[in-house]
Amino acid sequence: MIQVGIVGSLTAIGRYTNALGQFQDAGITGRWISGSGTEPVTDAETGRSCTSTAQLIGNSDALIIEWGGEFCTSLAIAALRSARHVFLHSSAVQSVDEANRLIKLAREANVILRAGKSGKDDTKGLLTVLRDRSEISMIELQHDHRINGQSGAPGMPEALLADLEVISSLVKARIVSVKAKGLCMLSSNPDIVNARLEFDNGCAVNYNCNLVAAHDEFRGTLVLKKRILKYNFLTGEITSWLLQPPDGRGELLSVERIRVENSDTLISELSDFFNLIISGPNLLSLYDNGFEPYVLADRILEKVMKTLVRCS
Repeated sequence: MIQVGIVGSLTAIGRYTNALGQFQDAGITGRWISGSGTEPVTDAETGRSCTSTAQLIGNSDALIIEWGGEFCTSLAIAALRSARHVFLHSSAVQSVDEANRLIKLAREANVILRAGKSGKDDTKGLLTVLRDRSEISMIELQHDHRINGQSGAPGMPEALLADLEVISSLVKARIVSVKAKGLCMLSSNPDIVNARLEFDNGCAVNYNCNLVAAHDEFRGTLVLKKRILKYNFLTGEITSWLLQPPDGRGELLSVERIRVENSDTLISELSDFFNLIISGPNLLSLYDNGFEPYVLADRILEKVMKTLVRCS
């Protein structure tokens, strides 16, 4: 039985508690609310209580951290130094140097460090339709966020990070080139970002993110060797254009329309995390453990800030 401690907001704690109920080999040893008023959560299921985060770490084999900021970074460092496995979100780290520090501590302690997705866009259905991601030669992504008048709307770093998590799930290769520029419409921060990413397997990604759109829209076009897929991330609708050789037989293009269900990926991410713990130490590398989107976001925003155009 893997004893797990959970740290996060009350909403996040409830989400992880429900998810952990799916795993027979995982038990909750304690919960802790992170934020301005840090305090433990009464654990009626286990009957255990913790009076400090140090006790939470001491009672746990693994720590789940769903929060960002200095408090949770310090907690992750303390857990890794105590040779505890850690699951957190890539958005929890504040810099690439911080991510590298966590990875270094995990290697020294010979434990699993896993960074989960912070975005809500599930690509599992799309990946099933793709079958072979190595066939992708080009991706066009257009993400429009309607944020005017909405609370809790994403800023550019958060939106960019979530979208790069989608890209990294589709392209399993290393980045070799990043070109990006930005535009300010409503504030001194970028509201629109355009980027081109090139990978060592020959795949290129053209990406646009717009935070001043009239409607929410997230669409992608994937060019494969014999197919072109148009995917709506919000509805799960896929249009597949099958390219036929011009040999005079049949239609030049045949069209298939598919719909996939977008679901919460938390269960599968936690399953991967626990399987790594059970199977033995097998630390994931920087480009496989979920931090890659943060690294790419950092590089893109660095270039954007250098070439930023401001509208008066």
